[in-house]
Amino acid sequence: MKSIIKIITILIFTFSFFNCKAQSPILPLKKWSDEQENAYYKDLNNELNSFEGTWLYTDGNTSLKIVLEKRLMQFNGDYYTDLIVGEYQYIKNGVEKINTLNQINQDLGENHNIEGNFIYKNCNIFPVDDCVDGEIRLMLFIDDILTDKGLDIILHNRIVDGQEALKANMLESGGMITSNPGDPEPSEPTMGWQTENMMFIKQ
Repeated sequence: MKSIIKIITILIFTFSFFNCKAQSPILPLKKWSDEQENAYYKDLNNELNSFEGTWLYTDGNTSLKIVLEKRLMQFNGDYYTDLIVGEYQYIKNGVEKINTLNQINQDLGENHNIEGNFIYKNCNIFPVDDCVDGEIRLMLFIDDILTDKGLDIILHNRIVDGQEALKANMLESGGMITSNPGDPEPSEPTMGWQTENMMFIKQ
């Protein structure tokens, strides 16, 4: 019996050792180029932290609430990465169109309706009107569950009247749409094709 326990202990130790070895090297998020299998792309400087929280954008009786959380060492089948995940509630003209907030505590990894970790430190990609080169910008993907379309949202940290805020641009992520004469009009995403300079206030 003791020998069996000893063998099991050795096997567990060996598995743990090789599992730890497989997760190396540790690389920073923004150094992605050719992704390395089993590498860990880590938020070394905690740059994702300032985007966590519950944030609310309002425009009259239309609103978008997003809840963002940082998850560590998420495995996507090829490598590990730190990730921002989230869920959202969208109300248009006083009518709730989408509400996935009850999924935020589920362990869905990259399958949350908001996810991403693309960090930029320049204003080259769809910047807000007061973007400054060098500031940290975060791009996330939002899944439009009603139309099966995707939206990219690019977030910038701001302070508004003493409150933490995120200023954002949001656009449909499908790229350029081409059509032939007689083709039906493409369906518009639930939250529109593009919205600029949105201000989300931290709740």
